Amino acid sequence: MKKNFLYIIFTATFFLSFLGNAQDFSTKKADKYFARTYYAKAIPLYEEVISYNSSAETIQNLADAYFFTFDLKKAEKWYRVLFKKKGEILDKKHIFYYYQTLKALQKNDLANNLYQEHLLEASKKTDFLRSLVYLENVKAIGDRYSLKNLELNTDKSEFFSGIYQDQLLISSTKQEKGLFSKLYYWNNLPYLNLYAIPLDSLENSSPKLFAEELSTKFHESNAVFTKDGKTVFFTRNSYLNHKTERDTAKVTQLQIYKAELKNKKWINVTLLPFNNKNYSCEHPALSQDGQTLYFASNKPGGFGGFDLYSVNTTNYLNPKNLGNLINTSKKEQFPFIDHQGNLYFASNGHPGFGMLDVFIAKTSENGFEKPDNVGLPINSGYDDFAFYINTITKDGFFSSNRLSGKGNDDVYQIHEIKPLIIEDCYQLLKGNIFNKTTQELLANAKVFLKENEIIIDSLITDKTGSFSFKINCNSSFQLSANKTGFSNDSKSFNTLSERKKEHAKDLYLLSEKAIAQEKEKKLQQEKEKIHQQQLKKQQKKHQEKQKLIKRIIQQEPSIVEKKEKTVIKTEPIYFDYDLWYIRKESRKTLQKVISLLKKYPEMKIEIGTHTDMRGNNKYNLDLSQKRSESVLEYFNENGIDLNRLQAVGYGETQPIIICKTEDSCTEEQHEINRRCEFIIKAFTK
Repeated sequence: MKKNFLYIIFTATFFLSFLGNAQDFSTKKADKYFARTYYAKAIPLYEEVISYNSSAETIQNLADAYFFTFDLKKAEKWYRVLFKKKGEILDKKHIFYYYQTLKALQKNDLANNLYQEHLLEASKKTDFLRSLVYLENVKAIGDRYSLKNLELNTDKSEFFSGIYQDQLLISSTKQEKGLFSKLYYWNNLPYLNLYAIPLDSLENSSPKLFAEELSTKFHESNAVFTKDGKTVFFTRNSYLNHKTERDTAKVTQLQIYKAELKNKKWINVTLLPFNNKNYSCEHPALSQDGQTLYFASNKPGGFGGFDLYSVNTTNYLNPKNLGNLINTSKKEQFPFIDHQGNLYFASNGHPGFGMLDVFIAKTSENGFEKPDNVGLPINSGYDDFAFYINTITKDGFFSSNRLSGKGNDDVYQIHEIKPLIIEDCYQLLKGNIFNKTTQELLANAKVFLKENEIIIDSLITDKTGSFSFKINCNSSFQLSANKTGFSNDSKSFNTLSERKKEHAKDLYLLSEKAIAQEKEKKLQQEKEKIHQQQLKKQQKKHQEKQKLIKRIIQQEPSIVEKKEKTVIKTEPIYFDYDLWYIRKESRKTLQKVISLLKKYPEMKIEIGTHTDMRGNNKYNLDLSQKRSESVLEYFNENGIDLNRLQAVGYGETQPIIICKTEDSCTEEQHEINRRCEFIIKAFTK
């Protein structure tokens, strides 16, 4: 029993040791392939060991292998795992690969956030945000080219490599009989070679090997020719006279070669002197005069990745870096010089839409200007490169490995349909200045435009009275106008992000004469308004008084309306003949009036006294006035304010009984005419 147990333990230990050694062997083998850029061979081994060897290095190499072979969905998966595993300590190179992968997959928000948080220096934030606006401006142009995926493309790799006489040259992994028995383990495809197809039969001819004498078991691509067609410069792995040169990592770098045409054969294949086995030189391009050769290289001393260089074709010595206006810390490759001397190239370091984009740097006296993205649909989220255009016919070619192609790299035929005009988002503001009164257009009016409270433009209207401004999107504006002898007018408005939207804003100025008339009109209107308000107030007050009077009359039997008067009805108050003193019996009657006056403290009355007709008129007026004032004094002595009383003597002017002569009336009738009446003049204030 004990022996069996020991046997089991020994067997298990041996198996685990064997398994561990096997796993370790697979990892080392994958790492070896990866180091030699045999990514297609490394991937299945990494996938095999990743379940038990999930070290950061293994994940990183697997992600890189997928990235370099353009299986970007899987690359994104493993970069995401790597990012979670290593977090903040992940090196910037791999964060950039992750960023490029996200952009290619159109996950732009994630990509931009990743870039800002982990790759962007604080001092460069403004530049980065400007680059996002710049790309929006490029997109706003729309499609600048028509594209056609050529029939020659297959599910393998084909990309543009030059124009020779009436032929299109492509680099292709197309396998010819007796060739390409060797696979390129970067992507498990045959090595590239140069093929040609007549330009006038791109749709119905098949590519043929361009020159058997230039073909080797390694890569050949990107050929450029002198104007006489007798010299070619092309790219090849470091292989000459059946000898291969490798760098210290045992990688055969790319080099630029020259060959000459004699008797329809390319001979004298030579390696240009600036090449070096420890770095690549690739993608030759010639200036129009043939005196300058441009190429890409990752030689030491550049700005990083691949840079573009120029060298004089008389001796090919001391290549010159094109400088940091063209080159970045990333990759600049595939140069091309058009008929005007402008430089086109591919880069993943300038503001682009993902991976390699095509850019143009216009020629200038001092070299080249700052490059611009050539726009859509040339550039995509994937690699777009090897651009060529005939600036006279506007026809050309470029290459891309975008997902909409036939597979890997494809060659596209293009035709330029729009110029490259990159503009910030803008809108248009148009309007007229009117005389508000006459609706006539006003010349010589000053118009001012403010953006966010700052004057950015102004003009003076001509006889048309119109104005127009070009204004920014997504901003706030204030428009104003003035003219001597007129009032000002202004309007405020905001703009959004719609490009070239037109805004119509008219302003209306009022003349000083019209202002004065308007002011007088408003003053009269205000006066009339006040007057009407006062009338309404008085009317309301009068109505309220009438209601109060009516209510008082209803409540007080002694108050009666007599003809057009309202009087306090009392027993008669008589005066002795020719006297004004109040009789004793009349005082009781007067007390009733006093009580009523005290009950209504705002009531005002007139004490009206009358005489009979005996005596002359003046005497009677004086006598009646004395009698009225005698009653007034009595009221005052009993606490009634004199301001509420009015004493009026009417004499014999208002008799109740008309006597034609003194003798025609009896004494009693004369006594009736000698009376005192209390007329209510006001019930309230």
